[in-house]
Amino acid sequence: MAAGQLNLFGIKIDREKKLQKDGVVIPVDTTVLLAVVIILLLTLSFSWGVEKGRRLTLQDLSAEKEIPGQATVTAIKEPTTDKSPQREQAEEETEIITTVRAIETEIEEATKTKKIETEQVLYKIQVASFLTINSAKQEASRLKEKGFPVIIDQKGRYSVVYVGNFQNENEAKATQEKLKTTYNDSILRRLN
Repeated sequence: MAAGQLNLFGIKIDREKKLQKDGVVIPVDTTVLLAVVIILLLTLSFSWGVEKGRRLTLQDLSAEKEIPGQATVTAIKEPTTDKSPQREQAEEETEIITTVRAIETEIEEATKTKKIETEQVLYKIQVASFLTINSAKQEASRLKEKGFPVIIDQKGRYSVVYVGNFQNENEAKATQEKLKTTYNDSILRRLN
């Protein structure tokens, strides 16, 4: 029945599973193989384009943007008489890789010094939160009478009462244990 329907459109199917229309014969397995080859070629060309774009971007970044304090890196080029495109491309890639490594080294050094500067971590204990600022101030005054350093902070529509700015986590935990009798659901917060 299917063969009869295909005949209505001028398509004939023979026993070797070949599609025929107006004298063109393409076996099904050849069609599938051709489709796979085309997909592979498209994938490879896309990959090469992405790689070339990445190289050009890195080259533009290294040429246009200079990081303050960046060590200037120059690749030593040997005088050659052979200037094939492959050799020029290899030289460019070497220069780019050298520049990228120098930039990465500078960034790592900068982040290490930044970490050293910001290593001081503070801890505070959240003891209560209120919808009204007056309730938070009353609770803060009670804590101040007991000798605790108190901070009131607005978080959205809540006024949150904190105790202390501790530089040591153990000190903060010791204070939290003292507060557990009154504030058993207190939370130790780490500030960065």
